[in-house]
Amino acid sequence: MAPLACCLAISFVLPVVLSNTDMQVLKNISELNPPTNLTIVDRQLGEVTISWNDGLSEIIKASTHVLYPFEYKYFDSQTWQEDSRLQESEYRKTFELHRGVSVRVKTIVQNWRKIKEVESNWTVIDIQPPPGDRETLASNVSCIVYNNSLMNCTWNQGSKAPHDTQYEMYYRQGGNISQCTPYFLDEDGRQGCHASQIDVNAENISICVNGSSNSALIQAYYTDFSPWDYEMFNAPINLKVLLNLSVTWEMLHCCRCFQFQLQVTNLDQGHHEFFIVEEETKYSLQSINLTERYSVKVRVKSKPTCGEKKYWSEWSNEVFIEHTLSLSMHWFVHMSVVLVTMVGLLLIFTFGRYRVLEVAFKPIPNPQKKFKALFEEYNGDFQNWMNCQLPVSELDECHPVAIEESPQTEA
Repeated sequence: MAPLACCLAISFVLPVVLSNTDMQVLKNISELNPPTNLTIVDRQLGEVTISWNDGLSEIIKASTHVLYPFEYKYFDSQTWQEDSRLQESEYRKTFELHRGVSVRVKTIVQNWRKIKEVESNWTVIDIQPPPGDRETLASNVSCIVYNNSLMNCTWNQGSKAPHDTQYEMYYRQGGNISQCTPYFLDEDGRQGCHASQIDVNAENISICVNGSSNSALIQAYYTDFSPWDYEMFNAPINLKVLLNLSVTWEMLHCCRCFQFQLQVTNLDQGHHEFFIVEEETKYSLQSINLTERYSVKVRVKSKPTCGEKKYWSEWSNEVFIEHTLSLSMHWFVHMSVVLVTMVGLLLIFTFGRYRVLEVAFKPIPNPQKKFKALFEEYNGDFQNWMNCQLPVSELDECHPVAIEESPQTEA
């Protein structure tokens, strides 16, 4: 228990001693000298490392908390941008050096409780742009990262760059500096190059596009960017429009954290509508006029909440709804004709069969209604009834005659 008690005692006594020392040191420091000897100790593709001398004694550094606020401002801007509050007298940052930049640093000394502090004035250093006319540097520089490891960068030739100007691009991610090759001209006439071995999830990429000419000095262009922000996803695939006007598509990767943009074009009116779909790979079209023609296509990028990309993907394959509707109408008409034909044949068969049955099973007439005498007077004896029906003359009619025998007379 003794060692633990000793440690606990130190933990309570030490801050009190340091606090008294802090206060005494800060009372003796009425004014701090600004940093001196600001020096650029390294420059690599726009990344500048600057060091300076703070003029503080080792006693002050050991008994206080020292900070170095750092700010910068480009020559074409009026606003200083606060960047960091360092604890070491060295600073590293990548700048767009072709714009020219001013950097400044000052010293702040605080007691350990950060209640009281003393600060110096700023010390400023200007970093001049590289040599050459500003209008000769590559303009509209743009880079796209795709397939996680590849990058294409393109640019336009400077407006005052001679016709024989040849541009080259170098890039750095981590500690490796590589030349971007091969070079090409895109369909819009922009120059560009292709780079490989890019890690989209790693640190920033620094690039420099410089040029050479036999008749002028070409100014170099510098910038850096996050590959994640400039990544372009592959376009969605297998876009389909179903008969119920539901649109479906597929992604090569999981669709989580993606957002999709559908472009629905009315081909008859030349009107475009855009719809945003988040994470789902389907959409139901609601405002389609079935008498008009449409086309549908879709593209993708990440949602803003997941680190929104600068670029949308390329558009997917385009599907024309007119083809789907005409096919469905053709199917409908065809099926209607078949259905009507089948119903007609069924009716004809039914009615025909009904007439045959009616003839086949027609009821036999009852003769009793037509020949009452045959059944009522002759009890159905057809022969007697027929004999009595033979016509006879009045002379031949039989009349019953009563014959009486007369008494004989005796002679």
